[in-house]
Amino acid sequence: TRCLSERAPHLVQDARMLFGASAGALHGVALLSGISLDIITEILMDIARSARSRKIGIFHPAFNLGRRLRNDLQTYLPDDIHRLISGKMCISLTRVSDGENVLVSDFQSKEEVVDALLCSSFIPFFCGIIPPSFRGVRYMDGGLSDNVPFFDAKTTITVSPFYGEYDICPKVKSTNFLHVDLTKLSLRLCSENVYLLIRTLFPPDLKV
Repeated sequence: TRCLSERAPHLVQDARMLFGASAGALHGVALLSGISLDIITEILMDIARSARSRKIGIFHPAFNLGRRLRNDLQTYLPDDIHRLISGKMCISLTRVSDGENVLVSDFQSKEEVVDALLCSSFIPFFCGIIPPSFRGVRYMDGGLSDNVPFFDAKTTITVSPFYGEYDICPKVKSTNFLHVDLTKLSLRLCSENVYLLIRTLFPPDLKV
């Protein structure tokens, strides 16, 4: 988020629509909301700090990512966030009942935006047992059905923190050209991606 905002702000400002699943949806909404990058960094650092304070990290029963995320979203998102992102941000959700992907880009209230983000970020067992709901329907992590949502591949710039087949992603260092595609998430089979996946669940030291 910081890199795009500082190095290529035109990519965000000129985009007709932003798409995102899970963390991607959170970053997209943060960009459109105008929240300070320092505040976003502090929120992420606070979550990582809380996870690291427990021996088994996010798996500890006392660590409730959903509750922390809801509180932060309610606190920092502006009251008119639904107007700011409607028609500009498309959030990927996975419907629990049939596993189908649902894209949402129209919101009637701040609460709906918060609910959609919580649903899109809900990883079963890691975030809890009972999935949250959006407009009365239960959803879970959008990445489980479509991790790279878009309408037109020719005009969409894809961004990922993982090594893979994206327009913007870490530079590939491995000579292994094998990769796996899961719900449009293209992961190169390399040790660097294994490290990143582990750090997703177990955050590194905050100095890192």
